[in-house]
Amino acid sequence: MKTTNTSSSLFTAVLLMGLMALSSCGAGKTLACIDKSKISDGPCTLQYDPVCGCDGKTYGNACMAEHAGLTSWASGECAKK
Repeated sequence: MKTTNTSSSLFTAVLLMGLMALSSCGAGKTLACIDKSKISDGPCTLQYDPVCGCDGKTYGNACMAEHAGLTSWASGECAKK
């Protein structure tokens, strides 16, 4: 009986260490906020429908954010600091 408890405890410990290792994969890695290959001078409307870019700047609309090379943004103006 004691062998089973030891085996079970060892299995649990190895399983937990494996899960912790997997959950830390990619820790500290972030996606680039600006993709320089997407920066362009293409046309955008002048409609003001602000978006907050991942760089913390407010853009006039999603098209302007996209042409600035941003990889992500949220609707609305950025919070004032």
